[in-house]
Amino acid sequence: MIELESRRKKLFDQMKDNSIAIFFSGVSKVASEDEMLPFCVNNNFFYLTNIRQEHSILLLIKSIGVKREYLFIDPYSELKEKWTGKRLTPDNASAISDIKNIYTTDNFETILALALANDNNQYGDIDCIYLDLSSPEQKLNDDFFMKDFFMKLKIDYTNKEIVDSYSLLRDLRMVKSSYEIDSMMKAIEKTNSGIIYTLNKITAGIKEHELADYFEMYGRAHGRAPLAFSTIVAGGKNATCLHYPSQNDTLKQEDLVLFDLGYSNDGYCADISRTFPISGKFSSIQKSIYEAVLTCNKAVIAYAKPGLTIKELQEYATEILRKECIKRKLMSENDDIRNYYYHNVSHHLGLDTHDVSLREKPLEKGNVITVEPGLYFAKLGIGVRIEDDILITMDGAICLSKNIVKEVSDIEKLMANRG
Repeated sequence: MIELESRRKKLFDQMKDNSIAIFFSGVSKVASEDEMLPFCVNNNFFYLTNIRQEHSILLLIKSIGVKREYLFIDPYSELKEKWTGKRLTPDNASAISDIKNIYTTDNFETILALALANDNNQYGDIDCIYLDLSSPEQKLNDDFFMKDFFMKLKIDYTNKEIVDSYSLLRDLRMVKSSYEIDSMMKAIEKTNSGIIYTLNKITAGIKEHELADYFEMYGRAHGRAPLAFSTIVAGGKNATCLHYPSQNDTLKQEDLVLFDLGYSNDGYCADISRTFPISGKFSSIQKSIYEAVLTCNKAVIAYAKPGLTIKELQEYATEILRKECIKRKLMSENDDIRNYYYHNVSHHLGLDTHDVSLREKPLEKGNVITVEPGLYFAKLGIGVRIEDDILITMDGAICLSKNIVKEVSDIEKLMANRG
């Protein structure tokens, strides 16, 4: 796969000569007793290999004039496959990762020691080891963690420099390729379909969690699209809690309902927020608050461009919301907008919903970020957030989620035709 070759080449280009880089997929964590949590691959490992199997390891070796790639996977176990299903074969792993040198994990320590040997003629004199140290508690095997592996290398190889590779992967992942953008577009399109399906289920008397279940069920029924994150459905005053957790309340006819949701596609996430009137029509105060947020949403999308920082987008959004609230008499000039808007307007998006990023770094072509202003009036029982996913281009930004309904008239028309 040319995409993966390109990613690893870019990483090799950033590595020092006479260095190695090691990445682990991780292992499942214990939930309780003999119950394991679902396995979640380390996304830096996945970014470089497209492999999702636990206990896997990537080793990159860069000596002068030579670059080698090794992927280590579990050895075949008839017993394990009887319990947990088929595992990757070397041919499978090579086809997925486009790495030719596939070994079983019981060979890792031997090849690593050979690469780091001082008298090694095969790989040159390696003097630098790159490790992803962003998650020292990442579980590598049984009771062995990344922090333990780091200490082991530090003790065994006192003459080697150990460098955190996180910043290298972060900078690569912040700039999306056409392949990544296409994957995110597909996730957004699926999310749009799931929203329309769920919209038809909105009615007074339904539980919030039922709507979250409908959205998840739609994804499962259409290509088994996984959730990018746990769906938030918040009716009425609950929408003033940003990460409202319980979702047990019953929707009321006179309230708004806020959705924060998305599917993922090939690992890449959509992150969309929309707010709808349960009755099908906005009341005058609901419409005023909604249109203040919508004005800000569209203004920030139009404003975003290379060279600006997310902090500058936040300052711009905050000032627009302040002016809109004063103009609409939602607050006085002496009031503090932070009483009604208390989160950031943007974050990077990719393999993680809140993707790896350096927030202080100016935006550049290829960044994909969210734009998600909101207003929250607890005393009125109204919370509104409108979130889109945008691509930073050479000249500005493109809204990747532009087809997801957000104009008042379009929402009311769509809800009038429910069922």
